[in-house]
Amino acid sequence: MAAELILHHYDFSNYSEKVRLVLGLKGLSWRSVEIPPVLPKPDYLPLTGGYRRAPALQIGAEVYCDTVRIIEELERRFPQPSLYPGPDVAAQRAFIAGLERWTDSILIRNTINYTSCAYADAERFTPDFLADRAALLGKPEPGLAHRRAAADKNLSQLRPQLAWIHDLLSDGRPYVCGDSMSLADCVIYHPLWVMDQLSGQRLALIPEPIRRWMDRVAARGHGNFRPMRSSEALDLAAAADPPPPPPSEPFDGDPALGQTVAVTPTDYGKANPSIGTLVSIDAVRMALQHSQARTGLVTVHFPRFGYQLRQVSS
Repeated sequence: MAAELILHHYDFSNYSEKVRLVLGLKGLSWRSVEIPPVLPKPDYLPLTGGYRRAPALQIGAEVYCDTVRIIEELERRFPQPSLYPGPDVAAQRAFIAGLERWTDSILIRNTINYTSCAYADAERFTPDFLADRAALLGKPEPGLAHRRAAADKNLSQLRPQLAWIHDLLSDGRPYVCGDSMSLADCVIYHPLWVMDQLSGQRLALIPEPIRRWMDRVAARGHGNFRPMRSSEALDLAAAADPPPPPPSEPFDGDPALGQTVAVTPTDYGKANPSIGTLVSIDAVRMALQHSQARTGLVTVHFPRFGYQLRQVSS
């Protein structure tokens, strides 16, 4: 029997929402493990080897980190319906990759910074959450005056980006790339969705026709899922054996296979690398293995882009 898809996530994680939309677009069945939004994450870090960001997709004794790597694997294993429904798949992949780089970095930074500053009294922004995010980003917690200034600054950058999305949808198309939902819809949707989640309301800042499109995307749902305890997910990892790692095509300067390495995001969360033995690497992706008493031997997969790889002392 094929191993179940297990998504480790939390409800208001925007990157988790991106993956949940993909699961829904493909009509997949999966298990849901709720993880804490803040440290400590005692049943999550043992799976990832120390990496703390959400989400991660577990399939047996394999763990896929970062939405780019997770979605790539879902498309490989479940190619229909495709995330790239256009006639020129290669061109659409390249277009959406560039789109995703914008939405996953600039757009999401502006939406979250604006919402957290303009709606600082919202229920989501507990002292523990704010302290955790300050530590994650390596910044001090902002004071009230700084919040007001930051809200204005981010709003000024957010408005033109909303205008771009408005113009894209103003011809009445149901989805970003036309008549069919694609990965392009998922990558634009989640940075806007999280503003409502964090503020606790449907923000009037998001205009029509963007709202109609968001409601249409949301109606596709998240697929069929059932909850799973985190301890059960760890037990399933321990009971499984990871398959042989993918073939490698290393470049000059890459650590050698078999060396102990740390995989660290290049933007934030640098204090929480994933540490293990390098077992696969090429120009696009890399994988390491680690073994702990609660998980057994686990393979953890990352994309190459957006992550730093370095050899560490074993």
